[in-house]
Amino acid sequence: MKILKIFLLLSSFFLFLHASDDKHGKYSYKNLEYLDLNPQQKKDIKEVLIDFKYKYKKFYEYKKDKEDELKDIIEDNIFNDKLYFEILTDLKTKASFLEIEKLKKIHMILNEKQREKFSKYLEEREIE
Repeated sequence: MKILKIFLLLSSFFLFLHASDDKHGKYSYKNLEYLDLNPQQKKDIKEVLIDFKYKYKKFYEYKKDKEDELKDIIEDNIFNDKLYFEILTDLKTKASFLEIEKLKKIHMILNEKQREKFSKYLEEREIE
């Protein structure tokens, strides 16, 4: 479930950079206009998202391999719950660290007011 949230977060950030404002003041995933970023901040956030695009690509390749291992464990005659738990925990931990690292970099780029607005966006996104 956390991996799905991370995937949605990454997708949301990517989409967020390219959307337009709507009439009702809701935040579009592609649009960072509501944050009132200066040109340097836009450039910095774009670099972070591009960097993480590659990190997530590597993670999803790793995840695919590990999911194959999980599938093998399930198909085996004897279910190895310890190994299954280790692999699952490893995947969720790596995904969480990626999300934390990305949010930390974005946090450093934003000022206090922008972080407040961004946190509201994250809160809305989690509810959906």
